[in-house]
Formats: sequence, C-alpha cells, structure tokens
Amino acid sequence: MASALHYPLLKQLLPTDAGYYPKAKGHVCVRERGCPEAIFIYCAEGNGWCEIAGRKHEVTRNQLLVVPASTPHVYGAKKKTPWTIHWFHAVGSNVPIYLERLGVTAEKPVVPLGGDVQLFSLFEDVLEGLEHGFTITHLIYAAHSLTHLMGLILRYKDEFGYGETSVRERVGESIEFMKGHLREPLKIATLAALVNLSRSHYTNLFKRVSGYAPLSYLNHLRMQRAVQLLNTTDLSIKRISDQLGFSDQFYFSRAFRKMHNHSPSEHRRRYGV
Repeated sequence: MASALHYPLLKQLLPTDAGYYPKAKGHVCVRERGCPEAIFIYCAEGNGWCEIAGRKHEVTRNQLLVVPASTPHVYGAKKKTPWTIHWFHAVGSNVPIYLERLGVTAEKPVVPLGGDVQLFSLFEDVLEGLEHGFTITHLIYAAHSLTHLMGLILRYKDEFGYGETSVRERVGESIEFMKGHLREPLKIATLAALVNLSRSHYTNLFKRVSGYAPLSYLNHLRMQRAVQLLNTTDLSIKRISDQLGFSDQFYFSRAFRKMHNHSPSEHRRRYGV
C-alpha cells in the first residue's frame, strides 16, 4: 500500500482501510500511539464518544469524528445507544488540506454534517473499491470515490454550519421546480416564495449550495436542455428557443454562443442526429 502513494493518481488522497459497523455494541478502540493514517468515522445512527488530547467528545447521529494521524486516542460506542458507523483511514498530501478545510484539530475533532443517502452511497463505493483488491486499478477507483466523498463532506459541513439543516432540500426543491418550468419567465421572488424564504436569504443559500445565482443556474439548465434537444431532435432553432422561454430566437442564439462558444446551428452540425 505504501508504494501506491508514489503513483501520480494516488499520492494526493488514498484510502488505506474502510468499513461499516452497524449498532456497534461494546465497540471500543484504544491507540496509545495513534494511527499512521487520519481516521474518519461518520455516525449514521446512535451515539459514540472519543477521548483525544485530554478531552472527551460526544459523537451523535450525522456527525463526523476525525482523528488526525499520529494522535493518541480512544473511541467507542455508547452502551445504551451504540453507534452505527461508516469509516475509513486516509493518507496522502491532500489530507492535511482537507482537515484544515473541515476545521478539524485534536482539540476539535467532531464535525456536524447532516445526513444524506448520497453520503452513505459514497462510503460504500470506497469500501467496495478496497474490497475488490489492491491492484492499481482498484485503488484508483477507491481513491476517486474518496475524493468525491470528501468533496461532499466539505459541502455538507459548510451548509450545516450556515445554520440551515434543510438547505439542500430547499434549494433542491427550487431546482426541481426550475427543471419543470424552463419555458416560464421565472423570477427570484417566485422561487424564494416556493421554499418559504425571503428573496435575499434564498439567493444567499442558493449561491452557497450551487455556486451560482438562481437565475444564472436557471440559464445553465436551459442551455443543458437546449443541447439535448439539438443533439436528439430535429426541432427548429426557433421551436427550441420557444420551449426554453426565450421570446427572441436571436437572443437565445447569443446566450447559447456565450456559454458554448458556438451557435446552436453550429452545435447541431457537429453533434446532432
């Protein structure tokens, strides 16, 4: 495994072990000298605890416990409500950067994340990659699954830390509404009212989750749909423009060119049916 860190696609982030422990009654782990890898333990259900740097920390549902490498520690499940955990160990040059982004230290090892099916699925992908063997191909799969997982963990940490436990759900609901109403002249006030938020609060949350302002994101959805229609149908440019809520075919063509660096007609000649 150590030699794998010399491989270019693995040296930045590599899972060395991973697992799933449901209702881990009696689970206790003591490492007086710490572990050579950073340890990440996500509590999906129940409760656990950790003693590190002379302090005891409670770990509850939807929280991530992170133990930095080479840090002495003890952790385990609560007796009456033992935790269910997904976990992995990781090494690589990017691990300290991820810990810094998470705000994790030996004094502050617990990060609230919230829960999500996608999170569980990515933990399983990392585990599956390692279970299939330690060839370079399997390790690349596991490492890239872990990169995706770490990105999701950072995103959820930021969203939860912003003070809105339902941020993803609210923004996701408005995005689904956008997808179903691409031809309508949607306004921010309409989208904000849909999820019971003020216009300014909705805009701030949307930017935090998606990286885009709401109407910019809507424009991206329209251009994505335009690409699908150009690639798979023989609808005229004007018809596609109408279906996507553009009253002016030429404005649609300018918007498409701005995003894709070529016109809708050029796109169809290159990629269409």
